[in-house]
Amino acid sequence: LRTPLNSIGGYVDILEMELRGPLTGSQKADLARIKRSQEHLLGIINDILNFTRLEATELKYDIIDVPLRALIGDLEAVVSSLARAKSLVYQCDPPPGNTYARTDPDKLRQILINLLSNAVKFTHEGGRIRLWCTFKGEFVSIHVEDNGPGIPGNKQALVFEPFVQLDRGLTRTTEGTGLGLAISRGLARGMGGDIALRSEVDVGSVFTVTIPLAPRV
Repeated sequence: LRTPLNSIGGYVDILEMELRGPLTGSQKADLARIKRSQEHLLGIINDILNFTRLEATELKYDIIDVPLRALIGDLEAVVSSLARAKSLVYQCDPPPGNTYARTDPDKLRQILINLLSNAVKFTHEGGRIRLWCTFKGEFVSIHVEDNGPGIPGNKQALVFEPFVQLDRGLTRTTEGTGLGLAISRGLARGMGGDIALRSEVDVGSVFTVTIPLAPRV
């Protein structure tokens, strides 16, 4: 499935570069729609493959000591651009520079991008998103907060179930597999941590990923 989808994307790129001749404005718009659909389908396939590997415990983790402040700082460029597109305020309160987590940096980055992207997706224009950290014992918790519509208490456990998508009271403008949070929770647990949710309707939501701290020398 991925091979023909990659071919579709490649041919769209060729056409967009006008190697086959000049394009009209409407043709460029149509190609952009094709490319978005191709990327969306490819994302769904990758999510399903990742979830299948997770369920089959085939994922490998590269657990190392990770400088948490640097990893969180690297995400800011991506998140800030998404937030600006919706006129959202993004506030990041990083941990101290000497904070090291014992984790797989690529998988932690995947978890945080998913949580931050969801916060952007489900927060109304002009809203606010915040990331900050707290410490308890041998663990660090990274909190991602939004002031979106929130999630009713009787539905909060469902958000971590595979293939479940909640409307959250918004007009649905995005599509997906409903696997992002299921995968994120599986990855967090695979690294000795977990993800929790605290939410209130019409107030907002806080997703918290907790991971082990690196032992201090």
